[in-house]
Amino acid sequence: MKGFTLLELVIGIVVFTISLTIVLSLIVPQAEQTAEPLRQVKAAKLGQSLMNDILSRSYDENSDRSPPFETCNAKGNCSSTLGPEESSEDEYDDVDDYNGYSVNVESGSYAGYSYAIKVEYDSDLNDTTVNDGQTFKRIDIAVTAPNEQIYNFSAYRGSY
Repeated sequence: MKGFTLLELVIGIVVFTISLTIVLSLIVPQAEQTAEPLRQVKAAKLGQSLMNDILSRSYDENSDRSPPFETCNAKGNCSSTLGPEESSEDEYDDVDDYNGYSVNVESGSYAGYSYAIKVEYDSDLNDTTVNDGQTFKRIDIAVTAPNEQIYNFSAYRGSY
């Protein structure tokens, strides 16, 4: 009669178990890391979408939104405070309205993400720029992923 003995089967099961444990200990950390690129892409899409929305707004509350498109600097009447003059986000019409704005996304495809926006004057871009304190606004967006990783996005909006 040909076959396996009980001892051979037990040794085979032990060897298989040890092999499976080693293989799984190598695979499981890799599986956890495969979600990281997805979180990075979602954070980048959210940050870029927010930045595009903000940059589509006027430089300042007092800048023209129709021809002849005269800037507040040219008129000499830029607002001195950064922050919303409007009561709701739907009415935001210039870049600095988003200063201090933050949201924790509760539902949808970005559930678990949050973001905070800061806008400040930054006119000293290089040595040739006149630092008048009101030529450029820097927009900083910090997107926080569900794993608490923070992704930063920055852009400038000029008064021209």
